[in-house]
Amino acid sequence: MKKFLFASFMILAISIGANAQTTNKKAKPTKHVCTAACIDGKHIYAHGEKGHVCTADCKKMEEEKMALKDHVCTAACKDGNHVYAHGEKGHVCTEACKTKM
Repeated sequence: MKKFLFASFMILAISIGANAQTTNKKAKPTKHVCTAACIDGKHIYAHGEKGHVCTADCKKMEEEKMALKDHVCTAACKDGNHVYAHGEKGHVCTEACKTKM
């Protein structure tokens, strides 16, 4: 039981710490990391990356105060290639994704 309580406390503490880091509006932009959306030398900059220019969708996200979550690998992530879910850092919305919003 003590181990369970300790683990629960640690998860809560990590979550609060991660949330505090992602909600800092004056944070410096991070270095760009290429994703599958970057093709033929054309880069798609994620929100918060250096070089990113906010669009109406980004501003809407900020207004809703949606904190981007760290990526969690799923069965779709294979051979070092990651599939980012909506709301995760690194995710780039597609037309299919935008229609679900």
